[in-house]
Amino acid sequence: MFDLDNKTFRIVLNEGPGAEVTGETTFHFRQQGAIVHADYWGGGVQFGKLLAVLEGQTLRQSYIQVNREGQFNAGHSQVQVELTEAGKIRLLDSWEWESQEGRGQAIIEEV
Repeated sequence: MFDLDNKTFRIVLNEGPGAEVTGETTFHFRQQGAIVHADYWGGGVQFGKLLAVLEGQTLRQSYIQVNREGQFNAGHSQVQVELTEAGKIRLLDSWEWESQEGRGQAIIEEV
């Protein structure tokens, strides 16, 4: 099982309509067993929260965030968890909005 507890991540790539997280967005993860949660901020996001369940190498997660205009947006995603050659954790995120139209792909890496 991967250990995401007390780890910080940044966006490497995020493509899709309405994507609000950017390379300036910082994610701080916590983990208790298979339950994972994170706070994130920066880029187009004033503040966001995500809650996930880690199942092997997959995170099933939901998220809600407030953007720079003060609007709430929410969605869900399936995330494949892997290790980089340097031994850092990489998250391959296939996300979909629930509060608006659109879906996309993101790569998030441990810093």
